[in-house]
Amino acid sequence: MRVSRKLGLLLLAASLWMLQLGCGDEYRPVANPIVTPGGQPQNDHFAWVVNFNPNGQGTTTEIDVSGDSNLAVNSFGLGTITEAFPPNSLALFVASRDNDTASEYLPTLSGPITTITLLPGSRPVYLNSAQSGMMFVVNSGANSACPTTGSVSTIPLATLAVSNTVCVGMNPTLMAQSSVNFYIFVLNQGDGTVSVINNGAVVGLVTPQSGLGQNPSNVVASSDGNYMFIVTQGDGVNPGTLDILPAGSATVAATVPLGVRPTFALADPVLNRLYVANSGDNTVSVFDTSNLNLSGTPPLPLLATVPVGTNPIAVTALADGSRFYVANAGSDDVTVVSANSFSPLTTVPLPSGANPVFIASDPTSSKVYVADPGTSQTTIIQTSNNAVAQNLAAPPQNPSCTSSCVLQQPVMIVAR
Repeated sequence: MRVSRKLGLLLLAASLWMLQLGCGDEYRPVANPIVTPGGQPQNDHFAWVVNFNPNGQGTTTEIDVSGDSNLAVNSFGLGTITEAFPPNSLALFVASRDNDTASEYLPTLSGPITTITLLPGSRPVYLNSAQSGMMFVVNSGANSACPTTGSVSTIPLATLAVSNTVCVGMNPTLMAQSSVNFYIFVLNQGDGTVSVINNGAVVGLVTPQSGLGQNPSNVVASSDGNYMFIVTQGDGVNPGTLDILPAGSATVAATVPLGVRPTFALADPVLNRLYVANSGDNTVSVFDTSNLNLSGTPPLPLLATVPVGTNPIAVTALADGSRFYVANAGSDDVTVVSANSFSPLTTVPLPSGANPVFIASDPTSSKVYVADPGTSQTTIIQTSNNAVAQNLAAPPQNPSCTSSCVLQQPVMIVAR
């Protein structure tokens, strides 16, 4: 069965490659830091929304970009919370926190769902990979391999089974991997450290003693994979910082200041920029990563500090390089910003009580998607006029419900 599946995937990839040759060579996934090239034909683009269900099985909703239509709903385990595509793969991975599983399937082809069992107690909360043929799972809970800490599990695509589980710090929440040397940096929220993994083993620990700021909140790899950016929030007295490390190091090499309570970072490979959302002072810091110089003053040039809405929580940059969009959880809206002048262009209101938590854009730069768990909707924004095209409802919490249903909560989106 595995050989047949591999053969089928090879034939499928070859067919899609031929289609791409006929359609041009402009395809480039964007949406969020974990989306990578996947081989969809240029004219067919999709967005996948992870829906959290507090009272049952979670789902993903597949949206056709061109038609804003709900193409499919797939059900997974309890506490579905995160998703990711491995590099150069058609397979989508989804993690279900509350029953310690990850799932893999071929979404646009309605392929069968393979459930991958993690160690009991793992509580997976994040998926990420910059390494072809691999998916990595961040486990926030203690399990038999790591009874006092969190862990990271490795899943080779060839076997779709856990091959290794390595112990990290307390309550890990996020990870980023270098696409150059495949070092993995894991943010341990519980003890304020960052574990560094290489070849399935911890090879370093980034701590305040090695230059790490207080209360790290996000970690992202530079677009070229040579550096890691760690966002730290500070403690109310010490401000937030952006700590910069070479991708193979566990020592902070340079630091630049951020705004108040920074929470999110996005590396933009088109314009070679880094966007950091400062939720405490309602701004976004924009840095020029093409001029990163660890010994420079400053080591990373600040291009702009952009005022946005209240409590900015996430950023997405359009693949055409024209604008970036900021989801504001406090003001229930999206700020549209020029990528050239850094001027806010307009504000797109979301439904009252939306409480957005995630934002993504499609590779054609035609649509922006916002996850609104407060209203159980995904807001679709047309970038041509920055108007809301649709508020797409999430599936019901009870799949048997047909009217006046309590709905699931969108929490994450990838588009390609």
